[in-house]
Amino acid sequence: MFLTRFFRIALLVGWGLFAQRTHAQSQAQQLEQELDLVKMLPDSLDEHPGPLIVLPSASWGSSHKELPSDKGILYGSCVQRLGFSSGGIGQYVRIVNLDTRQYFRLNVKPIVRSRRENPFCYALPPGRYALINYEFAGGLQLGTESIRKHRNSQTLKRTRYLFTVLPGQLHYVGTWDFSQEFDPRFLDEKFTLDLVFQQKHPYLPLNQAIIVLPQ
Repeated sequence: MFLTRFFRIALLVGWGLFAQRTHAQSQAQQLEQELDLVKMLPDSLDEHPGPLIVLPSASWGSSHKELPSDKGILYGSCVQRLGFSSGGIGQYVRIVNLDTRQYFRLNVKPIVRSRRENPFCYALPPGRYALINYEFAGGLQLGTESIRKHRNSQTLKRTRYLFTVLPGQLHYVGTWDFSQEFDPRFLDEKFTLDLVFQQKHPYLPLNQAIIVLPQ
């Protein structure tokens, strides 16, 4: 009986030490990931984000009945940053056409609109695009956050989220979720968003849209 009780106590102590060690390893891994973010080396878009001022691009209107032959139409929605009130200030995503080096500033949260998620629709020249940064309101100040993958590399394909626009085509670019700091997510919620766009953009051929989530 004494030996059985002894072995039970030893087993419990051993399990406790194992649990503590596992928890410590988990904390160490989390700390290592946080340090990797701190040590994130700038890529070419961090060092050269383009002109200081880029005017917002004009949205694609609901009255257009045909897709332009020289541009591609992209549509999606954006979930804004959690934990603050935008105060009626617009929010933007800056992107660059890697083929032409043209910079664009997309309004993904209209002025004087308080909804957490908002749709957007734009006509852009064809080419490969990279997301550069997210501009949002933080209290009384405008914050700018680089939209990056959590890795260091010399190539933009490994550090940036990219998508391609084709001329004369409609593109669904997904739900751009910027609700968490330094953790952008790009979700395929086309079916739900199409229900909204069917009413506001009756001339868009939504069933023919190409899905091009930034990757």
